[in-house]
Amino acid sequence: MIALHSLLRRLKRDARGVALLEFAFVAPVLLVLFVGGYQLMDATSAYRKVTRTVRTLGDLTTQSTSLTTAQADQILNASNKVMAPYPTANAVLRISEVQISATGVGTIAWSRAVNGSGYTPGSVVTLPTGLNQPNTYLIYSEINYNYVPNVASKILGPIPLRDTILMSPRNSNSIPLT
Repeated sequence: MIALHSLLRRLKRDARGVALLEFAFVAPVLLVLFVGGYQLMDATSAYRKVTRTVRTLGDLTTQSTSLTTAQADQILNASNKVMAPYPTANAVLRISEVQISATGVGTIAWSRAVNGSGYTPGSVVTLPTGLNQPNTYLIYSEINYNYVPNVASKILGPIPLRDTILMSPRNSNSIPLT
């Protein structure tokens, strides 16, 4: 018993292992902060790509005076380059033309999509106030992207990122799809 008491007294005075013990307590917290910071930065970067992609889809479409279905699909497929290095396999991309009637009601004139389906022509669209100018057309671009985190994807699961933009045709009143 005296030897044990003496050993405990010596360990109490010995400070050589304190730094290792403190590091053992702090290391998991630092690791979680590092991985969490990386994941937050990557998710923010993915959202920036989503925003840039929807803007590019609308921008390329509004530069046309008319489109064929092949040209519309080519614009949609260009999103692979804009979204890189994030895969577009888990994204639904859609471009549509909205026709606004004389009474200010917006309906889908045409719609094309990748990894999903376009809207049904003639379906009613709710537009933000001020954009429903009678007898005009708008290009409606949207993306729904499921961001899958690199780390802890089983815990967090896919994070849905979504963005839309409405733009006026630049070189004509409307952009018919043939």
